[in-house]
Amino acid sequence: MKQLARVTALVVLTLALVALVWMFSSAVLLFLLSLVVAAAVRPFAVRLMQRGLRRSLAYGIVYALIVVLLASLLVVITPGLLQEIQRASDSALQAYSRILVNWPKGRPWQRKIVPALPPSQALIDTLAGERGSALFGRVLGFSSGLFDVLAQLVVALSLSIYWASDQRRFERLWLSLISAHERPRARTIWRDVEREVGDYVRSEVSQSLLAGVSLGLGYYFIGLPYPILLALWAALGWLIPWVGVLLALIPAVLVAWPLGIVGMIGAALLTIGVFVVMEVWVEPRLYGRSRVSPVLVVIVLMIMAQYAGILGMLLAPPLAAATQILARSLWFRPVPRSQPTALLAQLVDLRTRLAHLRLESSASDEINTPQLQSLFVHTEELLDKTHATLATGGMLVQVVESDASQAASTA
Repeated sequence: MKQLARVTALVVLTLALVALVWMFSSAVLLFLLSLVVAAAVRPFAVRLMQRGLRRSLAYGIVYALIVVLLASLLVVITPGLLQEIQRASDSALQAYSRILVNWPKGRPWQRKIVPALPPSQALIDTLAGERGSALFGRVLGFSSGLFDVLAQLVVALSLSIYWASDQRRFERLWLSLISAHERPRARTIWRDVEREVGDYVRSEVSQSLLAGVSLGLGYYFIGLPYPILLALWAALGWLIPWVGVLLALIPAVLVAWPLGIVGMIGAALLTIGVFVVMEVWVEPRLYGRSRVSPVLVVIVLMIMAQYAGILGMLLAPPLAAATQILARSLWFRPVPRSQPTALLAQLVDLRTRLAHLRLESSASDEINTPQLQSLFVHTEELLDKTHATLATGGMLVQVVESDASQAASTA
């Protein structure tokens, strides 16, 4: 009956937690995003603290540099980006007018399509009318959505300051919910996940910035229109495995169409070349060879985009990385090839010395007290626990036990 009550309580608690997460999904996403940001910036602050700076001052410097970097980036690209968007809309309208003029004299399939196209003025009137108002409303809605995401990012950045500067108290808080026996392993897994997620996020953000800057300069020097717009799109596309290179390549080739075949080939080679350099040369140096599964990233990205929109898409790659790292730590933890032989040797030596002490104490009635025997028992229990922690397989356990028993018998 008690077991049934425990299972029922666990099911009810799980359903309640799921309901709370669903009701406060935005808050949960902001909380997770703030943890990701804190994990990404912590190594920089740790380096400053190792140089003698106080914790608060180190984190203040790191976050101030992040804010300055983001503000500088926005100041640099925003004017040119707005101009390119205006020019792109004008060019699109001019291209549509040329289609209406040239396609009636073109190929058969072009002549069949032209009668179904509205005149340029009618298209402008439509955009300026009720449909245009609806479209404008959607654009405003999308813009407000972007501003909402930016505001949420600011909130997540502010929350991350607290998690980063008060890491120990936060760890003690959630570790108190776990049994004392499981706390060391839970703390180890948590810090491993946090460290690797931070490494992954720093790597991806750095590569995205490098790809965007490199492609923007490259598109500008080869004479490609809208270099900032295309570079920003490619930088976002880098965050999506496999599909990202196509998302960056197709717009660049289409925009290079007026430049002829040479311009299209140049844009394609430049885009593919930058992505290959990032993949083959830059990423192994920033994140190492152990990579997050691209399939998992794409699956989580699709789910989070459907569930939480732009904010979910930003959170999807680190969430996929955390899922894979957590699964590897819990279920696929590799057995170390080389056991710490020095620790095992110390364990055998301690057991030998304990056997000698017990033998000497048993020979003297003056020091052979109950308190001393109790101390021997507790010490042996600690050695047994250490033995169980170090042991990784049955053969190793047998070897250690055999060595210890031989040492005790010799003593």
